[in-house]
Amino acid sequence: MKRKVLILALILTAVAVAVVRVLFFRSVKDAYFSMDYRSLRQVPAGTIVVRPTHFAFLKEKGLFRTSPPSGRDTGPWQMGRNVPLRDVMAAAYGWNQARIVLPPETAAQRFDFLMTGTTNDLARFQAVIRRNTGYIGQVESQSADVLALKIVNPALPAFTISGAEERQQINFNPQKEKLHFTKLPLAVLPNVFGRFLQTPMVDKTGSTNLYTFNIDWNSKTDKSFEEGTMTRENVDQIFGALGLKLEPDTAPLEMLVVKKAN
Repeated sequence: MKRKVLILALILTAVAVAVVRVLFFRSVKDAYFSMDYRSLRQVPAGTIVVRPTHFAFLKEKGLFRTSPPSGRDTGPWQMGRNVPLRDVMAAAYGWNQARIVLPPETAAQRFDFLMTGTTNDLARFQAVIRRNTGYIGQVESQSADVLALKIVNPALPAFTISGAEERQQINFNPQKEKLHFTKLPLAVLPNVFGRFLQTPMVDKTGSTNLYTFNIDWNSKTDKSFEEGTMTRENVDQIFGALGLKLEPDTAPLEMLVVKKAN
């Protein structure tokens, strides 16, 4: 009887190990890391991968985002190919790259990552990073160099103060090639465009009004925004057309400080 129990236990253990291998050591196709929508949408939903890069031979890093296939849950699907740890942490913690502080020893490290879960899966994404890299992110307040958003033209001719009946929203009109902001403060602009800059952006306009305004926004601009390839020059052009500018400054900021997990 004891021998039968032992054999049964060994069989169950073998089955359990097989299941673990399927769940945790399933191979990931390198083809998923192509820089196109079709490849990323072929990744199974709920996939979270963080690994040392398979693409160290590529000089350019690759970051790509797309909306999930039709009918799937909310949240963009994301891919990183041969990217620094900063980009992985930004995706997993929903944090601006410019506000992430890395330890010096990570400077040369490069990773691939896939995230086809929902925003509810970010905690799982963070746990995978901890397990596979040994790092976690902690929010800390620090004095930092920043780019301060300031007003050039006090009349703000590009802005209209919103009415009480208007509803806060941001809409893209492809026919008119405009991104339309309704009933929003100027402080929304650093939140929208700050992720494209190497230095954190903060609002120092001093304005507390809620405005309705438009930004020129063609398909090329929309693509660069979605793919995360918008440049400082693009951002300066957008702000300049609104009568705003960015100036170097300092400010206390909450930063995501990356540390070795205990």
